[in-house]
Amino acid sequence: MLTHLRRFAGDTRGSITVEFMIWIPVIMLWLSFSVAFYDANKNRNDAAKAAYTISDLVSRQVEVSEAFFDQLAALQDNLLPRTAANHRLRITSIQFLEAEDEDAEDAWVVQWSAGRRGAEALTEDTLNTNLLPPMADLDTVVLVEIAVPFVPVMQNVGINTQTWSLPVVSRPRFVSSIVKTD
Repeated sequence: MLTHLRRFAGDTRGSITVEFMIWIPVIMLWLSFSVAFYDANKNRNDAAKAAYTISDLVSRQVEVSEAFFDQLAALQDNLLPRTAANHRLRITSIQFLEAEDEDAEDAWVVQWSAGRRGAEALTEDTLNTNLLPPMADLDTVVLVEIAVPFVPVMQNVGINTQTWSLPVVSRPRFVSSIVKTD
């Protein structure tokens, strides 16, 4: 009996198959995580690039119109083809008014706002001033906000369905304030 046990313990035939069967689930799990995290990172980076591109285009304008906003929404569709029907776009021009009295509060005035794909236009009441940088009196900025839904390519790998919300703030480049014509 002892001889049979020693022979069985010393037999190495099939050991590579056993090691393969032990490691293949770990490797497949690692590969699944890698693909899912790469896809999430790529999707978020694509959304950020689209937001910065649109913000840069708006900041170079002297005046804007509803037709221009429609063209920006079409551009966003082209930049984000996987989510073309579901993303939202909002562009807002905001001016900072410094309080003249020490007792009064500073104010941020929404000069104009336009939303596309279900995004509501901003007002002074719905403006999140935490998104805005420190500004000088009468200074203006353009706030571009996009919201892009993300559905992971693989479920149950630690990444859930979510929406990337990306605000980008930029100053007008050639004028002190961009005018909305219609």
